[in-house]
Amino acid sequence: MGKYKSGRVKHEDDLTGVLVGALDSALSGMIGGLEWDSSILTHRKGKGGEEGKYGADLLIHVKFDTPSQKYSKGVLIQAKRIEADEKMSRSEHTDLTEQCRKMLAVTPAAFIFDYAHRGMRCGPATRIAGTTRRDLYSICGWTSYRFFLELFRCPIGDQRITSASVDELRVPIGLEVTASGDLSEEVPSRSLR
Repeated sequence: MGKYKSGRVKHEDDLTGVLVGALDSALSGMIGGLEWDSSILTHRKGKGGEEGKYGADLLIHVKFDTPSQKYSKGVLIQAKRIEADEKMSRSEHTDLTEQCRKMLAVTPAAFIFDYAHRGMRCGPATRIAGTTRRDLYSICGWTSYRFFLELFRCPIGDQRITSASVDELRVPIGLEVTASGDLSEEVPSRSLR
């Protein structure tokens, strides 16, 4: 966030890259038993754009394997750049809500990172998707320290995310069948083929 505050990095896509690089450097081999991996999703328009499909900018996977603790899990993250004293426009809010819904269709472990000069704030996508408030910095109640503390000590993350490979994300497929009508009359049975 120091690079953002100083004007050396200006856009959220670039900030995400800087964040991932810093985390990769800081975490690689520093904590015994921890494997850390991440992917930055592509932002292209059309079929090649992973962000459009999943609603996320970033996929993080962590695996911890020690004699006293074992886990493997991941999270999806959408990044935004809204300052503490700003409100998103209505269209920005609508777009973010849709991105949250796409992430939540894949996993409940979906979060928003708000990059601001005061520092990065983090919040669950469920909260963002369920509010009409547009003051993103205030809605994102966790500091980055708190987010990563919760990720590493285990309360957040989805065990169904097994790697940082976007191709391995499992998008649930649902089918809903509903029927209505008057069942008081006898209706001839028909077989379904």
